[in-house]
Amino acid sequence: MSALVFQEKSDVKPELPEGLADAASRLTALACELADLQAAAGLPVSQEDYLREVLHPGLMQVVYEWARGTPFSAITPLTDVMEGSIVRAVVRLDQCCRELMDAARVMGDTSLFSLMEAASGKIRRDIVFAASLYVA
Repeated sequence: MSALVFQEKSDVKPELPEGLADAASRLTALACELADLQAAAGLPVSQEDYLREVLHPGLMQVVYEWARGTPFSAITPLTDVMEGSIVRAVVRLDQCCRELMDAARVMGDTSLFSLMEAASGKIRRDIVFAASLYVA
């Protein structure tokens, strides 16, 4: 989900573990399918442009490491993205998890609810969710 939530550009190509690289490949294939469907429906969409606008995998490795419990100071060297943008992306990702939890609750999908609750719990920690960075 971080590839969909993150909206900035990054020149650093993330080094993804095998499972995460497979997920990124499936996400790219799904986005290509969506672009093709839109083009088939008559919308002026090309796969390359659609992928460039929709998918931004620059923080996938960073978010993965953050969810694994890696300290913030250790994840910032993994990318060229500014620290504030990392915080903003993780907060947005948590908001997305919470919205999916609400949707899962309405649909009665307990497995999706549990999955999003666990994901939110793993990223909702430490300095990223501090009430204020200026508190002593």
